[in-house]
Amino acid sequence: MSPGPSNSVRIEEIRPEMAEGTSPVLHFPISPGCFHPTGAKRQEFADIVRERVDSLLIDEQHYSERRNRRLPPFDTREWKQVQTSKELRFFKRVRGGRTLDQLSSEETHPDIRQAVENGYSTMLCDGQVRGSMEDMMYGMTASSQEDLMTGFSYKNAPKDCVWLGTAEGPTSDDPFRSADFIWAFPKLPAYSVDICYLKATGVEKDRDGKRYGYLVLHSVDLPQCRPFEARGVTRAKMYFTCLFREVTPGYLNVTVRGIFNLGKRPGKIAKKLVAAATKSFMIGFLNGEGIGLAKKLTIMARRNRDPLRIHKQSECSICFKTKRKLLFGLNTHLFQCGVCGVTACSNCIANTKQILFLGLDAPRSKRPCCLTCMQDARVTWGVLPGEPEFQVISDFYLRRRTRSVLSPSSPVSGGFRSPLPEIYPLDTMTRNRSSRRRSAFKSSLSADLRTISTADESLDTDPFSRELDEADFCFSDEESNSSIVAQPDPSPVMSSDSDKSTLTLWTGAHRLHTDDFIPASRKSPPRSEFEVMQTLFQLNVKAENTYIQTQVTARGLRGAELD
Repeated sequence: MSPGPSNSVRIEEIRPEMAEGTSPVLHFPISPGCFHPTGAKRQEFADIVRERVDSLLIDEQHYSERRNRRLPPFDTREWKQVQTSKELRFFKRVRGGRTLDQLSSEETHPDIRQAVENGYSTMLCDGQVRGSMEDMMYGMTASSQEDLMTGFSYKNAPKDCVWLGTAEGPTSDDPFRSADFIWAFPKLPAYSVDICYLKATGVEKDRDGKRYGYLVLHSVDLPQCRPFEARGVTRAKMYFTCLFREVTPGYLNVTVRGIFNLGKRPGKIAKKLVAAATKSFMIGFLNGEGIGLAKKLTIMARRNRDPLRIHKQSECSICFKTKRKLLFGLNTHLFQCGVCGVTACSNCIANTKQILFLGLDAPRSKRPCCLTCMQDARVTWGVLPGEPEFQVISDFYLRRRTRSVLSPSSPVSGGFRSPLPEIYPLDTMTRNRSSRRRSAFKSSLSADLRTISTADESLDTDPFSRELDEADFCFSDEESNSSIVAQPDPSPVMSSDSDKSTLTLWTGAHRLHTDDFIPASRKSPPRSEFEVMQTLFQLNVKAENTYIQTQVTARGLRGAELD
């Protein structure tokens, strides 16, 4: 698969013009690509990744030995199961009569020991998800600011993010190897919390010659990304390690272990909220499989953009079923595949619309996809994330990048040819979504790509997405009231002038979707215990705020009387 002529312009030449040295949305003083580690620092970060992966490999071996002895893989005296969702189980580490100092001494890394000493609990996720190793690793790579924003837009996007730089890239032996530095400002309503971390990925073989993929998220302190305490933002720490093994084609065995550290000792309510947020982060890691699949479908759709202009036909191009009346006045619905443009009936179309990074109104869009395209995307292999043709950037960001380059002040505007694929009017693909779409006969979609058999379904829903988006982090039940009052709103007022505004990263409510990854094992009640606790916590914060203001007013009045 080679890029078309319009994609021949180098990425570096058309990077969007952002405010000097600021993040793209909330204008924090962080410049994308500002961190360039020295050789010594690169080795230091590589040692951290190696230590985290080796530590989890040892734990994984211990769990396997317990299974072989027909014992529970996780010692019930040390791990308590707190959640089950489909093929995944979540465990929380318990003290078992030990003190925090004794518990922290069992951790290998000093930063994690500090998190345990602060009262936070290690979480563990174990189970199986559908998907291929390649899709999972492909979805977790990001080699630029726009690439990072495109992946984040897939689901539960943060308020702001910055790709700070890289320490390691893909190699011929491991095309999925990466070590990037990211700053993110997640959506947490009551408290402003940001994260600066190292994200490392790769595919290796263990001592038994078995293949595994890994993901390491490890908080780091960078001079180019200092905490923003003046803005009322607290710098959180997180330490997560994931292992993926494709023992059965199309299915991944997953082991995730991690912990958060928000500083100070958490209160009782905060502990439960942090536990919910930790589970949500673990679920979010598994979005990589869906992001990788969405990138493949986007590449296929851009290659097949000409068939998308052909008028819709009156019969399914796959099974040749025509549109006709059925019993009880129902119709046989025909759809246009958003990837290849063929007409497909309800039996030949995927059950849910697929996410593609197409469209100019938002970073992503949901479009119907025929089963043939789904199968072609799943069996496609040989992806090389380091190659330009596999670096998928949303049309939404490509257009803004092109606008920036073509502006009169841009030095490369003269004679520039846009890298954005030709965009056709909405009536060729998205108008009248029920049935009035146009199509063409099926053409070869996977030319130039090698294929193998993999999974036929992706994950569906994420039951913890809302918990993460709505989690309120409280550092201590006795925390100073003044800190609550002093927190400003970090969100700036954005200008309505589209020519003057910067990139608008995320649109929509970003709450729980019907096609999110991990489906709930049972239907949630109208008001869960978590929601009630969160409401009580927010009311408590408001009451304390009102009380403080009342005390300040009373002191002011008494002072006026004395004068």
